[in-house]
Amino acid sequence: MELWSTGIHIYDAYKKEYFQLWAMLFCTINDFPAYGNLSAYSMKGKKACPICEENTHSIWLTNCKKLAFMGHRRELAKNHPYCKNSDLFDGTIEDRKLPPPLDEETTLSKAANINVVLGKKGFGPPKGIWKKKSIFWKLPYWKHLRVRHCLDVMHIEKNVCESLIGLLLNIPGKTKDGIKVRRDMELMNIKLELQPEDIDGRSTKFLPPACYTMLKVEKTKFCQCLHGIKVPSANIRKLVSMKDLKLLGMKSHDCHVLMTQMIPIAIRGILPNRIRHTITKLCLFFNIIHSKVIDPDVLDEYQRDIILTLCKLEMYFPPSFFDVMVHLVSHIVGEIKACGPVFLRYMYPFERYMGILKGYVRNLNRPEGSIVEGYASEEVIEFCTNYMDEFKSVWIPQSRHEGRLSGQGTLGCKSGNSNVADYQEVHFNVLQHTTSIDLYIQEHMSLLRQQNRKRVQNGWQNNIKKLFQNG
Repeated sequence: MELWSTGIHIYDAYKKEYFQLWAMLFCTINDFPAYGNLSAYSMKGKKACPICEENTHSIWLTNCKKLAFMGHRRELAKNHPYCKNSDLFDGTIEDRKLPPPLDEETTLSKAANINVVLGKKGFGPPKGIWKKKSIFWKLPYWKHLRVRHCLDVMHIEKNVCESLIGLLLNIPGKTKDGIKVRRDMELMNIKLELQPEDIDGRSTKFLPPACYTMLKVEKTKFCQCLHGIKVPSANIRKLVSMKDLKLLGMKSHDCHVLMTQMIPIAIRGILPNRIRHTITKLCLFFNIIHSKVIDPDVLDEYQRDIILTLCKLEMYFPPSFFDVMVHLVSHIVGEIKACGPVFLRYMYPFERYMGILKGYVRNLNRPEGSIVEGYASEEVIEFCTNYMDEFKSVWIPQSRHEGRLSGQGTLGCKSGNSNVADYQEVHFNVLQHTTSIDLYIQEHMSLLRQQNRKRVQNGWQNNIKKLFQNG
């Protein structure tokens, strides 16, 4: 509040003068539990989506004893054929309209009159979706912000990846398919061909294979593909267990590489086309939103594509797959419109720095003091190494190419003869990729179009290289 109202007096070392510095809190970025603590919104229950709030659509699965957040068909067009098809979705016909987003005054009025007295003698938080009035509402500009707490795309991507891998490989404890969800689908009167069947003389049930069910041979091919991939960005090979046919110990960046690059490659030729194409579109969406340059004009198209992809996933996947993290995927594009590209709000640097701070802890009874002592010791050592040439800096790894880019090569000198045609070919390719020559190429192309209107386009394009070089 001080930085916003009065500012602070700061010295500018470059201009050698003092100036008044003002600042504002643009937004916060946390994982989902911390999101609830800061925003004072309840992240559990039927209204767990902090963006939809009261308009959150959820279904209680009786046998699974969990909530499924489906209902993405309401964001489609009213005359879309998916809206009238109930058997392939949640058993209902979708005739609702997408409610408008809540304005700032409505959100503030819901949390303004909540008075929570904490402690043993207090009454505790209320039973509504708002637990208390957040302290951030004291900021005079907070109610005017469109996005106050950003979604953590890193953890959303990680949870979606783990759910997808667990369902495809049928990993025990992580799969979203089983006898319980099959019974829930029977109660919902959907996907009747997947109902559990009795086996003569046995107490167990037979689960008919679904369209996403993979045989042992297909699981082996899937794991062998991931096990054989070697890329510098991530070591996926160490995550694959060929014995158990599952993935273990996936970190956030591992899930990012899997979702954006490797899963579409691994499922080729294994799953049916409709399932494979839908999963590939989901992976393509995560790949697109991580781009550093995004055209604002195509964001509406991205939103329509991801909603259609989620609706197709509802047709194929069991309801237990659609937890709140899968639902939050539908709100990522809206936050990109308001806050810019996703890479500006990554949690990766903060998570990595937290790992460095945790490494300073030597006394578990005094973690804060250990962090302060370790940080101060590193600062002192780093300052001393600036005056010692023979010592290396702390936490700065040495490049793998150090000492290999200078001096004589190890393979010796290789010489060769090139003719004039090869030289002209290389010279023309360099000219084509030069910005300053692009205007001359466009002018030459327009001149050829005027002179060769009756000829086929490929005819004069084949001679453009010779004409351009001679001209």
